[in-house]
Amino acid sequence: MANLARGEKFLWRLLLLLVPVSASPLLPLGAGTLVRPLSLVPALALLLLASFRILVLGQRPRWPQDGGFWLGLFTFYVIAAGLIEIIVIPGNAFKGQTPPDSFVRALATLGIGLVFYVVARLQLRNLKDVGEAVLWLFAGLSASIALAILQVYAIVHGGTALRYVQAATNLIAVRHGELDNRAQGMTLEPSWLATQIILLMLPPLVARIISRQKSIGAPAQRRNIAIALGGLAIALTGLLCAGSRFGLGAAVGMLLLAGCMAVWQGRMAAALAFVALLAVGGGGTIALGSLSAGAGTGYVLGPVGLLLNGSQNIAIDDPEIATAITDALSVAGRAAAGQAAFDLWRDHFWFGVSLGNSYRYFGRYAPDWAFDTGIFTLGRKEGADWLDTGSPEKANPKNFPLRLLAETGLIGALLFGAFFLGQIFSAPAHDPYYKFFRLTAAASILFSGINQDSFADPAVWIVLALCATMGHLQAPRGIASRPPVLSGTVAAT
Repeated sequence: MANLARGEKFLWRLLLLLVPVSASPLLPLGAGTLVRPLSLVPALALLLLASFRILVLGQRPRWPQDGGFWLGLFTFYVIAAGLIEIIVIPGNAFKGQTPPDSFVRALATLGIGLVFYVVARLQLRNLKDVGEAVLWLFAGLSASIALAILQVYAIVHGGTALRYVQAATNLIAVRHGELDNRAQGMTLEPSWLATQIILLMLPPLVARIISRQKSIGAPAQRRNIAIALGGLAIALTGLLCAGSRFGLGAAVGMLLLAGCMAVWQGRMAAALAFVALLAVGGGGTIALGSLSAGAGTGYVLGPVGLLLNGSQNIAIDDPEIATAITDALSVAGRAAAGQAAFDLWRDHFWFGVSLGNSYRYFGRYAPDWAFDTGIFTLGRKEGADWLDTGSPEKANPKNFPLRLLAETGLIGALLFGAFFLGQIFSAPAHDPYYKFFRLTAAASILFSGINQDSFADPAVWIVLALCATMGHLQAPRGIASRPPVLSGTVAAT
């Protein structure tokens, strides 16, 4: 039993360390599958060990009461509604997949997410587990940021350094694109690195600065502020290396939110620290501009210059202004996919068109302005390939709420929303660390949902499990601390 427990502990820590590897070539899932979290391997091993405890040792899981009723109902609904919908959808293959094929592949990504959620709820049992989980996640992401720094160095110097770093990156991540001018760390692309930083690093660091606690249930100490500021410096470095406009914009929004929470709490020094970090980030962007790498590329600085200066030279009634801005921002494709998904939902309001099948309706619902802006010109990844029946590129909304609405209808979106709110706000916030962690986590998940639409990302599920677990482990109001409470372990009957 002791060896089994040690093995589970090792696998759980390995899972947390591997979360940054979001597209591992070690998982043979086909050329069209980019999201391949390597952490799925230890997650499945942990599920097998849990099954061994239940079936062989006669133990049973102590599953928390809020451990997924709405999620289970959502999963049942998605399967039932999807089976009905794919009977109605024409069965012809589109982009190499029939409607049942797309439905099954989408269910597989949901199943991967469920694996991460179940494992996280089983492994997060007490206050120590929560603190260690945050620490190991931070260690894994720090390693990914270290690789991102090396990638930026190689991009700037080019030559042999770039070839070696590119080869090392290809061993870790499925090739989504060659290293050009922005870093991706261990992930499949820069925006994924930025999303992971926002989801897994900012909530605990913001909570630590405002509450001055190391973790939930810990005493408030001033030295925790300095430690957290060091952690935020690492996170900011990763965001600057990634050069993701979404990531930088989301980080600005979250730091402003953190500053407001600090002022609300009366922590003026913490609020000033968040403002100072914004200034440091702006300075870092300008510094990288001289290297044309990371956040200093024209990809990031170009739209800013256009919006701040270029618009002064363009007449308000100039028909070219919309095309110029959307082309500079490179958001026309996503905006078109989002609008198409929204219009698709309006025509399939209650039940959607089944999980995984919204992309095959893009040609029918694509807005007219998308063709006028020229996003469907030859060679654009987000354009003509979306309409090509033989191209693997898909017109997914890249927006989680819109995808839920289009594919599962209003019913599915409400069921998943009930699960989300239940995990984030599982209990009244008595502990200051928990209060600020869950508010920042909710904001980070909402930001990530605007940029990604995959169920297979382990980061979101782990953050939700952390919020729900901390809600039950916090001390009651007026009590400084209490013994750890088991909430999800597999224990003897």
